[in-house]
Amino acid sequence: MYFILFSVKWQVSYIPLNDSQYNMNLFLEIPVQSLKFVNKDSVYIASYEIQLTVFDNKGNQLTGDYWFREKLKDTVNFYDSLNLVIPKTAKKYNLRVIDLQGIEVLNINETIKNLDYLVNIRHNIRSDTLLVTFTIINEKSINGELDVSLENMKITRPLKPGIYEDSVHFFVAIFPNGGYQLRFVVKEQGKKIEELTVPFEIERPFYLDEKAWYLKVSQLEYIATPGEINQLRKAKIEERDSLWKAFWKKYDPTPNTEYNEKEAEYFERIAYAEEHFSFGDKGWRSDRGRIYVKFGPPDEVVSRPYELSTKPYEIWYYYRLNLKFVFYDRHGFGEYILVNPQGERI
Repeated sequence: MYFILFSVKWQVSYIPLNDSQYNMNLFLEIPVQSLKFVNKDSVYIASYEIQLTVFDNKGNQLTGDYWFREKLKDTVNFYDSLNLVIPKTAKKYNLRVIDLQGIEVLNINETIKNLDYLVNIRHNIRSDTLLVTFTIINEKSINGELDVSLENMKITRPLKPGIYEDSVHFFVAIFPNGGYQLRFVVKEQGKKIEELTVPFEIERPFYLDEKAWYLKVSQLEYIATPGEINQLRKAKIEERDSLWKAFWKKYDPTPNTEYNEKEAEYFERIAYAEEHFSFGDKGWRSDRGRIYVKFGPPDEVVSRPYELSTKPYEIWYYYRLNLKFVFYDRHGFGEYILVNPQGERI
């Protein structure tokens, strides 16, 4: 089953070992932005710990383990895989990822659903095809079938006797990026005897998704020239990735690594502006959003949202730049207009 929380992804599957135990497989994808890096001997390193604890239905701990990791800042995402043997009496698990600089990256509690016929569900997308693989346990040799559904598509497989691997695939080129659900129904002579819903994410690289590409290109307006934006907008799909990397290469402070700190910082500022300047305002397109994206967080903010004699206003001070920017709420509904577009000396 696939889940998403604060951009960290994890996938859990269960493989029966015997009558009393499962092998619990866990796969993690952790973006570098969710970890804090420290300089050790001129190399930036993140240290984190993965903790997995398994409980019975009364909350008693049955088993658990932890894993320590150190990673260099040389890629976009970190991938981890681990496994733990758990008893079939297990009902819940707690998964934590802790940055050892003091940040809790992930802390979730999930129910372990004991399934009689269907286990070890995995999925991945390749070339716009979603491949779903799973294990069927039909030791009683029931005469039944399995329905696997995605949106309005359904594939039916007859059940065979014994324990065996099976798979189905769906063509998902028409599906935009976003969250979806796979539905599994096991039937015996038309009667439903087991059902499971598995959420998953379609997350193509942004340059392969039309909507995501044009949005990303539009968001470059605070750093790119009109000519550069026009070139990117008109780029063919097969050209987009290389043109995008070429654009950001000239801003990359560490060009010998895959990770571009300047690009990551720029879009972190875009995301902050969307989150904090969208209530009554225009998010990253607002005046506050533009200043924030171009100059980063101000050193000091003086905010007067409830002045009786004047309109609500904010003053942003950038002491390191010897600049200040003054915004006022034109209509009193949260849309702040920049009074001094070029800023003023402090």
